[in-house]
Amino acid sequence: MRRAATAASLIAAVVLAACGGGGGEEKPAATAPWSIIEDHTPLIRSGPDRRARTLEEMRALGADTLRLAVKWSEVAPRADERRRPSFDATDPKQYPGFDPYDDVVRRATKLGMRLLLVLAPDAPRWATSDGAPLGPATGNREPDPREFGRFAAAVGKRYSGDFEGLPKVEWFSIWNEPNHHFFLKPNEEAPTIYREMVSAALPALRGAGGDDVHVLVGETAPLRRPGTVLGPRDFLRRWLCLDDEFRPTPGEPGCRGFNGFDVDGYAHHPYGPTSRTPKHADIVSMLVIRRLGEYLDLTALARRLPQRLPIYNTEFGLQSDPPDPTARLDLTEQAATLNEKEEQSYRYPRVRSYAQYLLYDDPPREGATEKEVWSGFQTGLRFTQGEQKPAWDAYRLALVVERVETGVRIWGHVRPGTGARRVDLERVPGGTRRRIETDSAGFFTVRLPAEGRYRYRAYAKDGKTIGTSRTAGPVRATPERG
Repeated sequence: MRRAATAASLIAAVVLAACGGGGGEEKPAATAPWSIIEDHTPLIRSGPDRRARTLEEMRALGADTLRLAVKWSEVAPRADERRRPSFDATDPKQYPGFDPYDDVVRRATKLGMRLLLVLAPDAPRWATSDGAPLGPATGNREPDPREFGRFAAAVGKRYSGDFEGLPKVEWFSIWNEPNHHFFLKPNEEAPTIYREMVSAALPALRGAGGDDVHVLVGETAPLRRPGTVLGPRDFLRRWLCLDDEFRPTPGEPGCRGFNGFDVDGYAHHPYGPTSRTPKHADIVSMLVIRRLGEYLDLTALARRLPQRLPIYNTEFGLQSDPPDPTARLDLTEQAATLNEKEEQSYRYPRVRSYAQYLLYDDPPREGATEKEVWSGFQTGLRFTQGEQKPAWDAYRLALVVERVETGVRIWGHVRPGTGARRVDLERVPGGTRRRIETDSAGFFTVRLPAEGRYRYRAYAKDGKTIGTSRTAGPVRATPERG
């Protein structure tokens, strides 16, 4: 496939080499994963002042990539009407809702952030088979792939670098959680619908943006829920016309002549169990993210996707109590577990990004039950009204202390800044102190013989203080699970 070599070149191995004797420093990954962040409400729906403040904070936190869902129904004309308006859907000038998106793209680019634009739901009512009202309960029934391809062409042209002075965007992704019934209906037919949508959007994006446009697919939800969510394994193989053993099924409806997709990566949302995952359940959480790599390799053997396709974690977070009384993690646990999940991700170099979904918690919603009231995402680094959670600092200055046979392995990520940063690591209370230099992306790993609780103070390459990490106690090392 044309892009197989490009995909392979994005994969970097983690090299852990001890320096000197008695528990020396280790060298982290040579190619750093992206730090993705996303929050639609303050960026698109809250006006230019809050938009500017939010982007500046995201960048100051150390995020280098902004995932921005370009919601089809938010930019399209008369999206809430059943009758299609008369317009050239490939012409970006004829979409009235792009202004806030243009502003985000300009500002994020100026701040030095990479943009990942997602061609996202909801579909306009006039682009669906039944014209039902917008919203997760009723919308997105069989979106017309031809209309979706035209929308993709318009987005690609608008951010091609040749449209009204707007910056060029090089990374795109197709749809959001196509295996979830909120976003494609009927759920049982979602693999076929998504295959048609990708077939229409992929050439449209590349035709508009040129050879340096990179396109991700998937954006899958992590676990099976009968009747509402297809499991990621089941969805992947059916989308690519493969049987349960990942062998081609040319006789299946819509599969005759299908030869797969030449794409640049597979995007996934690895929410789900954080400590145990049933072996035979159709789940791909962060804990078992290597399963996805195995599935993708099977699709490559069937010549449906490029070999060694990179995985991109494009949406992830952990809910906290408070504010959500139904969440399993308190504020301290949310902060610690976010760091632990990032470290687990870092140990699998095929995963090319780590995502933080939301800067601000979603507000409570109207409802008769706790589940309805807290049906949004309370995964933010700040509460809805703006107060910082412990996770805010943990995201900036990540730290994990793991027990190993010879003591502890300490992993950290100084997210803000560029180039090698200095870390003064100390055992708490007083004890072992070690000065460490991170790699150019702010990562470090070191082994020390003394167990205990640790924290660090981080400094930029010019000597200015970045901040102090949380204090982390030793946890059991998580095995690399498939």
